[in-house]
Amino acid sequence: MKKYLLLIFAGILLCNSVFAQEDIILNGKPIDEYITESMKRWEVPGVSVAIIKDGEIVLLKGYGIRELGKSDKVDENTIFAVASNTKPFTGTLVAMLEAEKKLFLDDKITDYIKSFLLYNDKFSEVATIKDMLTHRIGLGTFHGDFLTWGTKFSRGETISMMKYVKPIYDYRSGFGYNNSGFLVAGEIAGFVSKKSWDELIKEYFFIPLEMNRSCTSVNDLKNFDNVATPHSLDYDFKYVPVPWRNVDNIAPAASINSSAADMANWILMQVNEGKFKDKIIFDKKILLKTQTPYNVIPSPTHGSKNLTGRHFMTYGLGWFMMDYKGKLLIEHSGGYDGMVSRTAFLPEEKAGLVILTNNDQNGMIYSLMYQIFDWCINAQTTNWDSVFFVNFSRNFEYEKSQWENILEKKDESLKTSFDLNNITGTYFNEAGGNCSITFENDKYILRMDCRNNFEGTLEQWRNDTLLFIPNDLVFNRCLVPVNAKNGKIESFKLKANDFIDPLYYEFIKQK
Repeated sequence: MKKYLLLIFAGILLCNSVFAQEDIILNGKPIDEYITESMKRWEVPGVSVAIIKDGEIVLLKGYGIRELGKSDKVDENTIFAVASNTKPFTGTLVAMLEAEKKLFLDDKITDYIKSFLLYNDKFSEVATIKDMLTHRIGLGTFHGDFLTWGTKFSRGETISMMKYVKPIYDYRSGFGYNNSGFLVAGEIAGFVSKKSWDELIKEYFFIPLEMNRSCTSVNDLKNFDNVATPHSLDYDFKYVPVPWRNVDNIAPAASINSSAADMANWILMQVNEGKFKDKIIFDKKILLKTQTPYNVIPSPTHGSKNLTGRHFMTYGLGWFMMDYKGKLLIEHSGGYDGMVSRTAFLPEEKAGLVILTNNDQNGMIYSLMYQIFDWCINAQTTNWDSVFFVNFSRNFEYEKSQWENILEKKDESLKTSFDLNNITGTYFNEAGGNCSITFENDKYILRMDCRNNFEGTLEQWRNDTLLFIPNDLVFNRCLVPVNAKNGKIESFKLKANDFIDPLYYEFIKQK
């Protein structure tokens, strides 16, 4: 039945749009049909979507289910983790505090955190708040996240661990996506305001934007119903439910949980230059500061040589900025255990969107974004879902074949140079602390002290390399090189999934 978005959702008038849902055509198909087919292709259990056109919400709807095997439906109020879509909130908060002269973007970190250290002392001395918010502190993308993503460490302890991560760029000379920098900026925002970052987000964003189904901690989800379940791939490459992970220790980078309806208000305020329901929430100058390029992201291909014809990409205070078909596109994505999401807008067109999904290995958040924006600007389109799925499938099959190859090569007849029974004991990493290996029920069990309920089995793979199979599917399996001299074990190296952190970390055996 035809429904116009002049209707009232949950008693709230959303817009005065002249568009009917069936009028939103994506690649020749009504939007419901397009999204349903896309979900099936990407194996996404549930999606919640908001679309803004001409400064008004024209679609706000959920599709699918909250959890595989259950019948509860996703709607516009279903809560998902928005993960790194938190970063623009933190960037905007800092820009607002600068407007209030409580801090300045070029202030040095050591002006506020006296003990602040990076791996390079010279970098520590010159590091500014702006550097923290623009991914230009010399670190590689995701470097250090294995030992900081969702650990037991406090926010202060997490900041202190930055000194152990070796840079790969000179300072301010490269782009390395980093969560800890936003943590630093968020903690400084709290310090100058004499409130926690969490309190500031509620005060300056959730309350004025009527984001009543949003929170800054997994611990707060118990206060809400209608919450989506994350899904990730198991070791047979099938999607299964996984637990919500607490990321409070890096909250200013990634901890907001929200709904499409709430996040639509955030994007609506962006496209309307700081206004929401005729109230000025943020001065336009504050928003423009967050959308100012501060770091250029190198791109290996340009124009017709990449998927979307992009010519440039930059980073502001929590926003990526690029061109798309002659328009300025401002966006961010969020990756979390079992969930990925996207928020984006075309400021000149007053168009925007929110896409929230509950599996963590899909490109639907990219393809659907471009398909929607093609409709918004009435541009010649292509089947973006097929374009992105071809690339995804290639990478997916490669990873799958890599693991099939690793498991086929497992050969316990190729003995270790050490007695495997001597692998038990306590091991130490200067950033991650202790982990232990014990022998229980005929299995070697590895546990990390900095993680709750994190353990896995160690099996002989071949020679002096073991295979680690954790109970945490998101961290994934890995090969574990063991360093031994004269039959004596000295250390081993451990890593997480590449989309968490591509680096190996060495744990040294304690006497």
